[in-house]
Amino acid sequence: MTGAELAVVIGAMLLGAFVKGAVGTGLPTVAIPVMAGFIGVEEAVVIMAIPTVLTNSWLLWAHRGYVGQSRDLPSLMGFGIVGAVAGAWVLSAVEPVWLMFALAGVVVAYVGLFVFRPQLEVTEVQSRRLSPPVGAASGVLQGATGISGPLLTTYAHALRLPRRAFLFQLAAQIEVFAVAQVAAFAFLGMYSLELLASSLLAIVPAAIALPLGMRLSARLPLATFERLVLVFLVAMAAKLVFDGITGA
Repeated sequence: MTGAELAVVIGAMLLGAFVKGAVGTGLPTVAIPVMAGFIGVEEAVVIMAIPTVLTNSWLLWAHRGYVGQSRDLPSLMGFGIVGAVAGAWVLSAVEPVWLMFALAGVVVAYVGLFVFRPQLEVTEVQSRRLSPPVGAASGVLQGATGISGPLLTTYAHALRLPRRAFLFQLAAQIEVFAVAQVAAFAFLGMYSLELLASSLLAIVPAAIALPLGMRLSARLPLATFERLVLVFLVAMAAKLVFDGITGA
């Protein structure tokens, strides 16, 4: 990896980790497209996997006191694992672009409902019924497209949890997929010595930027935090549509 490519990786990790610290998600969404333009998609995804596990672990530990306020995580994660396996079949049967368009539509529809119906909330009774299909759908999306964050963030936001409980909920869901991803990459022998070294090096800028984003999140009023999450959801939906149109 050249010096310029290394600088791109560091810059992408700083930005992505800061966003993740602030809103609970966004590290791969922000960093992978930036890195992919310089080092290739596969290399970017492989490099990102280990830092994703560690940053989610950090968030889980930082917000561990709010585990009791999370909702239906065993169901979400269990069905998510099943869905991820099914996603391999979906990938062979359905063009990923259509999944990306559908996911963008779901995100935009939710944001629209929230804007026009600000009291919109998934109750505890509803979440018990919704968690299995949402978990399975997230797993399918992860397995078929590598992108589950928009749906997970949309659902977690709809639960209207306290801020730190929301961050714990989101980190826990994403962590399952991230650990499975690292295990799969290792099993398939995708970590060359250079990629493994680059992935471990990428932890450094992530470790610098993540707590800065967390500090910003803690200082934001709740209403501002919720708007920030909504803005990020819209940005993710726009990216999904752009990637689908351009074939990225």
